[in-house]
Amino acid sequence: MPQSVLYAGLSDSQLFHLVKKDDIKAFEELYNRHWPGLIDAAYRRLQSRQKAEDLIQDIFVSLYQKRHTREITTSVKAYLYQALKFKVLNIYRDEFTRSACRKDLFLNDNCKTDSADYCEARELNTRIMKTLHSLPQKCREAFLLSREANLSNRDISVGMNISVSTVEKHIGKALRILKNNLRDYSFMVD
Repeated sequence: MPQSVLYAGLSDSQLFHLVKKDDIKAFEELYNRHWPGLIDAAYRRLQSRQKAEDLIQDIFVSLYQKRHTREITTSVKAYLYQALKFKVLNIYRDEFTRSACRKDLFLNDNCKTDSADYCEARELNTRIMKTLHSLPQKCREAFLLSREANLSNRDISVGMNISVSTVEKHIGKALRILKNNLRDYSFMVD
């Protein structure tokens, strides 16, 4: 009987147990078993095949490198999808940070002609950032994924592993807090 057939008949936990014993064939079986589903899930969130492939590759490399110390208390599949969730959230956070830096550079480089406008814009930006940082973590995360990453409430609920109604409550709470903290200004946050 070919060795690949033997591995195909093993459960994920049995395969991971063999991976911990440096069995490369067991790792290849886990990789081949979960790669297609993980790529599809990553692509749906990132809309880039290259980013999705790089992300999934990173997850498997990390799993293999830490195989001797990694304890998986859930299923291997659940572990891999949880790792994907966190990697995607890190990408969104990085993109938000880059976007915020670009906005800050725009304010610094282009608004200096009118110093009053510049000062007001800088003050407003500071207040917005302080308010965002003061939000509870899940509330801030849901709000930023909605506003900066332009994700739907459903996509946010999947990524954060919470219900759509909880996402809506987090976003509503963030908007209320922003409106209260920024009411001195002549615009409304939507």
